[in-house]
Order: sequence, then structure tokens, then C-alpha cells
Amino acid sequence: MPFSRFTKMADEKRERLLTIAAHEFAAHGFEAASFNHILKEAQIGKSSAYYYFEDKADLFCTVVEYCVERLQLADTSVDITTLTIETFWTTLAQLHSQPLLRAQKQPWLFAAARAVERLTPESLEHALLAGLAHRMMTNIDDVIKRGQELGLIRSDLPDELLFAWFKALDGASDTWLLAHIDLLDQAAILSLSQQTITAIQQALAPSTTTN
Repeated sequence: MPFSRFTKMADEKRERLLTIAAHEFAAHGFEAASFNHILKEAQIGKSSAYYYFEDKADLFCTVVEYCVERLQLADTSVDITTLTIETFWTTLAQLHSQPLLRAQKQPWLFAAARAVERLTPESLEHALLAGLAHRMMTNIDDVIKRGQELGLIRSDLPDELLFAWFKALDGASDTWLLAHIDLLDQAAILSLSQQTITAIQQALAPSTTTN
């Protein structure tokens, strides 16, 4: 996390830095993004940067959390553990669609947040990046667990496999969306989001096979 003095940076300067960094990480991912290019575009000297951040990973984590907050990707107003059979999938559909609609105007925010999914094993050896990746993925684990408790998600397969299925379907949809978002209106985005949740629901549904 950035040093506390980062919060004292002038609002306009802080917003400019985070926006420029978000564009860079969205376009190139963490590893290939240029720390120097970010600082140059933000008109911040390298010595000044280390006054606010420990390193490039620290900046990346700060940017991702900024993007998550702007898009409200982690809606803390919803307690997954309180969802019922009736509300489970409809609530997930809403939680899935709203950030995508917000991303329509600023897709680089969504792309920068998704850069976490492209971190290499080497990068994940960094404690800050590993912690960030874990926090970003925890919500899916919570969703699967609650779905299993309600009998809406199968429990006859390893959770790691169910997680992989969930991420594969959601990730493929997100990748396609980002590549075509300039051509989509809100109705199309909502439709894609609903179809993605439907595909996840069908993939993770309890097995109907009987012995």
C-alpha cells in the first residue's frame, strides 16, 4: 500500500497519476508496463515517486484498488452469505452487470483491474501482488461456497475446478467485451452479462445423474 503521504498529494495530481497508470497497466499488464513512462506522463520525478510508493508493485496495487472502487467491482453492500435460493442468481447477475455498464465509459479501469489475472508466477512471489490477487479472487470462493450451501452449485467436484470453470467463462466474456466495448450499447452489455451468468449457472449446476 502507498505511504500515508500519498493521501496528501493534491487531488488533481493524484487523479492524473492514477489515470495514467491505469491506462499503462490496462494496455501492457503489470510486467510489461513501464514505471518510468508512467512517471514521465504524470510529470513526477522518480525520487518523488518513491516518496509515495515502495515500488512499481505498490503503485500497481494502488491503481487496481482505485479501479475496483471506481467501478464498484466489490459491492460491500451485499452479503453473499445472506442470499437465498430465490435471490442467489438474480443478485449475482446484478452484481456482474453493473460494473460492466460503468466500464463502458472508462474501459481502461476495467482492463487495469483485470491485469491482476495476468500476473506471472514470478510476480506472484511478491507479497503485495500475491495479497492483491488473493483478495480479488476471494469473492468467487465465497459465491461458490454459498451456492453449494443452497444446493445451487454442485459439490461433487473439487472446488478448485469449479473456480477454474467460473473464471474461464467470466474471463472469456470480459476479454470479448473489452475488445468490442466501443461497439456495444448498454442493452448489449446487459445481454452479454446475463448470458455469462447463465453459462456459469449451467456449468456449475448440480449433476442430475442418478445411480
